[in-house]
Amino acid sequence: MNPYREFVASISATEFEVFCLEVLNAYAESEALKEFSILHNQKIQTNDGEYQIDIIAEFMALSVKFKVIVECKRYTRPVEREKIVVLADKVRSLGAHKGILISTSGFQSGATEYARKHGVALLQIFNKEVMHIQAFIGPTVDYIDHMLTEIIKQSPKFYAYQWSTRLDDFPDKEIYPTKNMMQEIKNKILKQ
Repeated sequence: MNPYREFVASISATEFEVFCLEVLNAYAESEALKEFSILHNQKIQTNDGEYQIDIIAEFMALSVKFKVIVECKRYTRPVEREKIVVLADKVRSLGAHKGILISTSGFQSGATEYARKHGVALLQIFNKEVMHIQAFIGPTVDYIDHMLTEIIKQSPKFYAYQWSTRLDDFPDKEIYPTKNMMQEIKNKILKQ
């Protein structure tokens, strides 16, 4: 059993919406996306009905404007396949190029399989303590303990990881905080 399915970030609804926007902005910055724009809580009318979209992001690449539809699910249980199906349908109906689902919990195996087959990216957020817990296992040196403690204190409250697009069904790519953000924190601590 994948333990990440059972991790649930404890975050308020307002914090979650703000965090999702921060994650996408940081991701766009680290990828150096051109003409990146982001809109929150939009209603879009199409020929088959009106859709409420949590986040719409657009950017330029290869001289083409790309549109990404993002759904944010603040759940206490792993996300089911049906939520991914609905997002994939919205992406098609709205003529978007990509769908991303950001969740406070993990994803059921059927959801990750459907997402992989239909090109939907899955992100999960974690409380920062979950991501640093393994740093305290094994023999340590006081200086390293102090460094890790300071990094944890100064790092963002939540982390975001992308679930694997490989067949191993596991969150494996850190999206937020970015490498630049963590390096700035480490540099600040070293200066102290």
